[in-house]
Amino acid sequence: MILPKGYRSPELAYAVEETDERGEILGQLGAFFSLHAAEACLSRLESEGFTNLHINMIPIHTRLDDWEFDR
Repeated sequence: MILPKGYRSPELAYAVEETDERGEILGQLGAFFSLHAAEACLSRLESEGFTNLHINMIPIHTRLDDWEFDR
């Protein structure tokens, strides 16, 4: 695959999210650039009694052109 000139790969953010029993997202409890930090946050929240938590990986583009190429 040939990438467009100036293309920059997206960064990844890891969002700790809470869902209801149907899997609908209720809210984001934290977001991190490190999976390790997101896992630590998830563990801490679970120890505080939160349930139905998961980590959502979110690609973050710095330019609209890069996002258009990845669509």
